[in-house]
Amino acid sequence: MYLSSKKHILTNTLIAATVIQFISVIIQYVIETSAQGSSGQNGLPDASVWSMQHTVTSLSTFVILIIFFIAIKKVKSYIGKVDKEDRAMMGRLQEDNFGEDLSALPADMIHKLLFVWGVILAGTGLIETLVLIMYRKMIVDLNAIDSTGESMKRVYSSLDGFENLTVVFTLLIGVIITAVILENRQFTILSVVIALLLLIAFCIFNVRRSDILGFAPDSAWISIVFNIVSTAGMIIFALYLRKKYRGV
Repeated sequence: MYLSSKKHILTNTLIAATVIQFISVIIQYVIETSAQGSSGQNGLPDASVWSMQHTVTSLSTFVILIIFFIAIKKVKSYIGKVDKEDRAMMGRLQEDNFGEDLSALPADMIHKLLFVWGVILAGTGLIETLVLIMYRKMIVDLNAIDSTGESMKRVYSSLDGFENLTVVFTLLIGVIITAVILENRQFTILSVVIALLLLIAFCIFNVRRSDILGFAPDSAWISIVFNIVSTAGMIIFALYLRKKYRGV
């Protein structure tokens, strides 16, 4: 069976989750920049700053989970209106009578993709939380060793790209899984190209410090590049899905 072509449940959910993740990154960036502006040092060792960033990350992950839970439940409720053994027949009847008013993908396929992306995006939030915990511990230990904080700043700037590396490549894995499910070779090729570009960017920009609007937060350029690429990439991916697969 199929859903209406006007639903767009999968793509709307992906865009909403991506926007929430981006807002979370911006808030964390503002918190860190404000802490550095007042103290002149990296704010991560500060327990209050870390606590605020940790809260923002956890809250955004929870909201994303809720959004996907609602979307999955909605699709499941539509599917549940037709008995399992009658769904194939219902799909054929819908195709014969409604044509382009139906989604390009069956409802159960949309349900599977929602579940896959819900796990992936919630998983990236969990990874980010765990990385932040381990990252802060490393910075605090370095700060205790070097009272001037110079070693801490150099190491922090050099390793900052690793904080985002896992998250971005997790998203790329999600695109590849979607490509396999939909048998779409273009997604796989796109993922490989983006992965190569990110690896090049990682090698070139990871040791450079960012300086935006007069502020110089302890973030490498690669962190900013990764966040921009992952946000723009996910939105473009969702819009492409919407254009190629009607009603998805």
